[in-house]
Amino acid sequence: MTARFRLPAGRTYNVRASELARDRQHTEVVCNILLLDNTVQAFRVNKHDQGQVLLDIVFKHLDLTERDYFGLQLADDSTDNPEDHLTI
Repeated sequence: MTARFRLPAGRTYNVRASELARDRQHTEVVCNILLLDNTVQAFRVNKHDQGQVLLDIVFKHLDLTERDYFGLQLADDSTDNPEDHLTI
């Protein structure tokens, strides 16, 4: 299966289905996490993963064993304030 894209001047470009599938698989997003010491750490997760996956990655990064006391809080990222990140 191929897909055709029109280019300027009537030219076409065919993309194989495997290339299209490969591009669909790159669905990672970067989540900026504001830690309790006010540092921001970036983590990459698949955009289809549940929040628990991100939380587990952050816990592993911090080497936390007492996980019951911590969680994630979603904040608005429309500004560049350090408070507008996911917070642990």
